[in-house]
Amino acid sequence: TFLYADEDGKRIYSLASNFVITSRYTWWNFVPYNLWDQFHEVANVYFLCVGILEIIPAISTSQGIPTTYLPLSFILTVSAVRSALDDYQKHKDDAAVASRPYMVFCPKLSAANPSGGTSKVRKMPHKGRRPDGYCYKTSGELEVGDIILIPQNDSFPADILCIASAHKKGHCFVETASLDGETNLKIREAVPTIHEALPYKQLQLGDEKDEGKRQSLIDAAISEMSPMLKTMKGQLEFGHPDKDLEKLQGKITAQFGDRIEQPYNLKGNNLLLRGTTLKNTAFIIGIVLYTGPDTKIRKNNESDGVIKLKKSQIMGKVNTLLLYMLGFQVFLCLLGAMYSGIWQSQNQDVFYLDLPGSIATEIVLRFFTWFIILAQLVPISLVVTSELTKKTQQVFMEHDVKMWDDERGPLKVNYGQISEDLGQVEYIFSDKTGTLTQNRMEFRVAFIGPETYGSSETDIAKRVKLKEKLAENPDLKPDKQPWTETVKELESKLEEADGVVKFPSVTKAAMQQLMWGKYKDSEQAQRVKNFLTHMAISNTITPVQEGDDIIYNSSSPDELALCNFGRHMGFTFTTRSGAEGSAIVTLVEDRLGEKVEVSYRLQAIIPFDSVRKRVTVIYSDLERKSVWIMCKGADSSVEPLLEDAKSVPGHDKFNMKSKLLEASNFGLRTLLVAESKKDFSWWKKRREAFFATKNLQPEGKMTKRQVKEKKRAAFKKLELEADLKLLGATAIEDQLQHLVPECIEDLLEGGIKVWMLTGDKRETAKNIALACNLIEPDMIAFKPPESIRSEGSLAKFRMHSANALLENRLIEVTGKWATLKDDKKALESLFQLIDQNHNGSIEVSELEMILGALKLPMGDNKSVNIFPGKNEGDTISQDEFIQFVQSTDINITKAIRADIKAGIQRIKSIPDLDRYPVAMVVEGGGENSALGKISEAPEEESIPVNDGWFEWLCPCFKKEEKIQLSKKDLEILLLKEEFFDLASKCKSVVACRCTPLQKAWVVEEMRKRTGAVCLAIGDGGNDEPMIKKANVGVGIYGKEGSAAAQAADYAFGQFRYLHTLLFVHGAWSYERISTMVLYIFYKTTIVAIIQFYFGFVSGFSGQILFNPWIFIFYNAAFTALPIIITAVLDQGLSREQLENIPKAYRSFISRDQLFGARIFLRIVMIAVVHTALIFFTCVWSMDTNAISRPNGQVTGLWLSSTLIYFVVVIMVSFRLTFEMKSITWIHHFVFWGSLIFFFLVAMGLNAVVTFVPDLFNVVFYMWQSPMAWLTAILAGSIPLLLDLGVKATKIELFPSYLDLLRERRILGEEVASRHGSEETFKFAPRNTRKQKLKHDHIVKNFKNKVSQESHRKTSSIAERNDMERLVNTLLRWRDLTGAVFDATEDAGDILAYDSTESSRTQTEVGAPKEEIKHSARRPAIGAL
Repeated sequence: TFLYADEDGKRIYSLASNFVITSRYTWWNFVPYNLWDQFHEVANVYFLCVGILEIIPAISTSQGIPTTYLPLSFILTVSAVRSALDDYQKHKDDAAVASRPYMVFCPKLSAANPSGGTSKVRKMPHKGRRPDGYCYKTSGELEVGDIILIPQNDSFPADILCIASAHKKGHCFVETASLDGETNLKIREAVPTIHEALPYKQLQLGDEKDEGKRQSLIDAAISEMSPMLKTMKGQLEFGHPDKDLEKLQGKITAQFGDRIEQPYNLKGNNLLLRGTTLKNTAFIIGIVLYTGPDTKIRKNNESDGVIKLKKSQIMGKVNTLLLYMLGFQVFLCLLGAMYSGIWQSQNQDVFYLDLPGSIATEIVLRFFTWFIILAQLVPISLVVTSELTKKTQQVFMEHDVKMWDDERGPLKVNYGQISEDLGQVEYIFSDKTGTLTQNRMEFRVAFIGPETYGSSETDIAKRVKLKEKLAENPDLKPDKQPWTETVKELESKLEEADGVVKFPSVTKAAMQQLMWGKYKDSEQAQRVKNFLTHMAISNTITPVQEGDDIIYNSSSPDELALCNFGRHMGFTFTTRSGAEGSAIVTLVEDRLGEKVEVSYRLQAIIPFDSVRKRVTVIYSDLERKSVWIMCKGADSSVEPLLEDAKSVPGHDKFNMKSKLLEASNFGLRTLLVAESKKDFSWWKKRREAFFATKNLQPEGKMTKRQVKEKKRAAFKKLELEADLKLLGATAIEDQLQHLVPECIEDLLEGGIKVWMLTGDKRETAKNIALACNLIEPDMIAFKPPESIRSEGSLAKFRMHSANALLENRLIEVTGKWATLKDDKKALESLFQLIDQNHNGSIEVSELEMILGALKLPMGDNKSVNIFPGKNEGDTISQDEFIQFVQSTDINITKAIRADIKAGIQRIKSIPDLDRYPVAMVVEGGGENSALGKISEAPEEESIPVNDGWFEWLCPCFKKEEKIQLSKKDLEILLLKEEFFDLASKCKSVVACRCTPLQKAWVVEEMRKRTGAVCLAIGDGGNDEPMIKKANVGVGIYGKEGSAAAQAADYAFGQFRYLHTLLFVHGAWSYERISTMVLYIFYKTTIVAIIQFYFGFVSGFSGQILFNPWIFIFYNAAFTALPIIITAVLDQGLSREQLENIPKAYRSFISRDQLFGARIFLRIVMIAVVHTALIFFTCVWSMDTNAISRPNGQVTGLWLSSTLIYFVVVIMVSFRLTFEMKSITWIHHFVFWGSLIFFFLVAMGLNAVVTFVPDLFNVVFYMWQSPMAWLTAILAGSIPLLLDLGVKATKIELFPSYLDLLRERRILGEEVASRHGSEETFKFAPRNTRKQKLKHDHIVKNFKNKVSQESHRKTSSIAERNDMERLVNTLLRWRDLTGAVFDATEDAGDILAYDSTESSRTQTEVGAPKEEIKHSARRPAIGAL
């Protein structure tokens, strides 16, 4: 027994129930809560107010009866039923979770109830006998303080304090995939004071195959603990429920009989969180701490405010259009009220009208009367129709077999209310690893010491080489295969990969012979052994024995690939027992057939995170005589820790930098591996401080961020003190997913701009982008030569690279070249590159020639005072040149600005960006990166003030306070504007070294400033921020977990399904929803405006034209189903056309192609014209004073109004057929069924005496009148024929691209090749002129402010700017050419060689000694 009390010692009785409710409604609050939710819609509130106005007799048109409430009730009911069905499913899920049975330790109840179950338990959780002292409770019955038993593979029903485990050391393994999306196993520990006090029985389950016997052994071990648990009592103190998943504060004191254990301070790794799952541990015993809504996962799910749901572009525009219609309605009401007042003033003398005396009162009353009559201008059924349509579309999407993945299942739609945005996507922001690639790592190359093992010939490298070859010979390029045929070919030959290790068998044998053969004592053999040991155990992997096989559980595919490589090479990681500080790790080495078991003691793990970018593991021998520090991670994070790097900055041991650069150029992911061995005393001095820092928790004034920074600083200090030595590096291939290049090529052709946001280095990202078709080879004007040593090749290289700097269509925004200003070696090579005569000095003529190639003229006086005192014939020495460059004020911000300006100038020089597209590479990362600097810009120049309740109700009265920005902030703001202006003009962008927050920031900025629909796609938890920021979030069920898929609006298994999602379902949804919204506004405008026209006949008295009881069914029944079916099933283009002709999608995203203010106003005007044609044709054709009935009655109002109503319903229904692009039997059934239903309802209402007796039998009289038939045909056909003529003229004379494709579909013509001239079509611009003017105004404003902050320009400042521009260009040129030198050999040696050997002639037989020397020391990736 444990005592649970508050801080004052009072017992706690009102603890939360463990029954978790995720549903919004209950049976007793459903009606008020649902009405509250629905009346947050403006349209519903609008019609509620209209109904109130109808009750007022003086202005009512329905004798005080609120007829609007009937269709409103129908719509509210439909929406409520949909909400109830969704919520009912949540209730069922909650009940299923709450009814799961769990074993709870309660010996008294267990003895009294041998069956072991409560009234709510129906079945046993497993076969075998129940452990002594345990009974069953459902999850919903659990209470704080219950001692609960959790078997393997069961999830935890509450937050549980672990007090005992099946493992001797008290640890257990927990999977947290449902919490954070990660599939790795995390180690948790039992309270040692209790676990060690309980009797422990060693479980030998590895060889036991019989499940019943296995369970019996486990039950026996649990039963042995029961006697001690019966005697246990104590006190447990713990903190209030909070959101911190890693924090647990408290203290537990246990007593067994007369023995009182020492108090134990609780830690975060003692807590087992609700929803996580027990893995690789037979059982644990724990105490329930937090239940139900108090659990940490539920605390994290609590929202501090109302969750803002995404709204599609169309529905966002609809809210604005509703305001337009409301304004139009008010205008017509004012017009009708004034005309009513004028008519009354002119007819005051007519005694039988009994008109009121006050004209002003009449005007006010008639205004509200007309407001009621014209209420149909705001469509009452738009919201519910849209919801039903999108819900049905969602069902069709989820059942599309073309998007079914055999491993991960079908498309899942988490939020389908933005389906039309899929057809308007202009920007795609994609992660790389696991999204474009398979996240299935294959080990390729091992760099160990000075040697290289393995092959770097990857699929990505082959694809890049093929693209470069085709770019050189365009005639060899085959015709593009249609997407549908490509998919069929893939499905026919798709096979699973052979494994995760593709390593040359010859190399493997040679390495094993080196380690265990006659050279086993050599230095290289020892390096190889240490390297492979690193691969096997320097990780956080948990090996699990399953029969004869060992399964590795890891959240990192990189770690898994390295560990599998170690096993492939004969270093098999077999067991990890115990927790950090005491765990024993076992490794089995295959020594040429002899199996040798080697064990190490795990001392500490310094985990990987996105800031450190490395993991460090410390092992010792079993006798604790020495420690082995193993570190691996990104080269940028490991290199500063190396002993050689600390003593000799820039030192490159084993020539590792060039090796990694070459591997990156092949698209491989690289990691540096370092190690150090120390005496155990070294670790003993630091162990206590290390664990004290590692277990540090936020307390007092110390925030969580400060704790993390303190931990990182302490970890780095420890790693620096370890004196790590470079051991080698790894290179792993992450293969592209199937059809990713083909899919991206179609997306780009469809007018979508694609961004790849990745954390990889620039070289790797560029090669992946080349393989994925994000970058085309012809965008890169600079082609590195095969050799620059032959005679004259360096001079050609010099001019070619200078010209290419300005001709590249691959723009790189990094600013990294600014660091070359302080690199004397780089400046020396730049000087020698300009020095064409190689005489140690630069003549002004030589400089002018280079500057001319770089399009930087020296100026009118040929010197521009750049080098004071120098005349035209003078020379510039190397020291003078270096001093001149280093004297300029060039920092990273100016360098980034120079890159952006160069990119903007390059784009301006291209006449046709469609034909010659531009790509951009931008570097992210820390504050000294391009994205890091740009993201430092302040968000706004003003902030809102006086935000009270009045400003909340009336946003137009909000005031803003200007922020005084510094010159630096203004420059960064200007830099940000120019960068995004440049980025918006690029066809594709590759952002490397990006952090998750930078990804989300980029997506949000592009969405805000362009107003375009942005789609973000990723597969990991680090992609979740950008997925939530985008208009449309797409997740891939990846190997990094399902966090991205859970946070996304749409989720599927492979990137290539994005092709179908956008080009097929997106195009269909956008066209369907556009048609639906416009048609609903069209039909409601007609029925409202026709009553306004009736005012010209009725003196604007407010007399209604239609019978209210038949009028209310107009939107809700007579014209509702046909448009819903059209919005669900209509297909403007076939699936095959949409998938095989990407340019069709470009027509959808062109400005105002299907929906916009211009199209909306045109539809409203068409409705106004059609209404006039119908009304006045009927009124003038049907003489209301003529006798038309056998009993001598005249035609009258109700016969004419009924005829007009019939014409309106039939004409509006047939008008919908003009919008249908495809017609099926379902269309026919619903269309004719709706008309038949309309006739039946009309006859029913006319067959009985209604609230308007004059309407009795009017329909039957109308059908007997030949004049009525002729009038109906004439009035209905005129608007239809007029509309048909306009539509035919437009399609015939001014067809859109979609019109031409539909014509091809109907005529069955073959689709022409997309490379042919037939497919060229000028599409409407997507960015409006208003957006461009706004951007230009912002840039101009920032420039003015920057100039105001600066001093007045003088000639010296102008000269300084010229100097900076010149140095910028020269350094960018050096950065471009230096990449060739740095990737091959030392630039200075090449230039020196060129100066001494330029006169010598190369023969075909031999090569110079220098060349042989350099070739020998170049790193070659290949076989051993």
